[in-house]
Amino acid sequence: MNDYVSTSYLTEDINRAVAATRKAFDEGPWPKMNAYERSKILLRLADLIKKHDDQIATLETWDTGKPYEQASEIEVPMVVRLLRYYAGWADKIHCMTIPADGPYHVQMLHEPIGVAGRIIPRNFPLLMFSWKIGPA
Repeated sequence: MNDYVSTSYLTEDINRAVAATRKAFDEGPWPKMNAYERSKILLRLADLIKKHDDQIATLETWDTGKPYEQASEIEVPMVVRLLRYYAGWADKIHCMTIPADGPYHVQMLHEPIGVAGRIIPRNFPLLMFSWKIGPA
């Protein structure tokens, strides 16, 4: 396959992914949920990963070629811990009032504003994926 064809398929894949993500962000249930509901979903995901940690570690080993022990004893437990960490923050981050000079009132509101993409390298794809979806 030549570079033009490879780039063409990659561009098409990216455009489809962005369009699907944009649609989910604009029309899907996630942005309409309150923080507590999103927290419960992240906790459920962490529980499911923990429940199936041996299968997930096996898949991660096959996907990356890393030793099974690294996937099962380090990466998968870190993913579970990270998702639980962010689930704990979901309903605790609120609007902040920020001091300002003069007669001004400044507020900062943490809220999603759109679609983001990330190219994930091969060495820790599951962990890097959770680094992105946890905060989002």
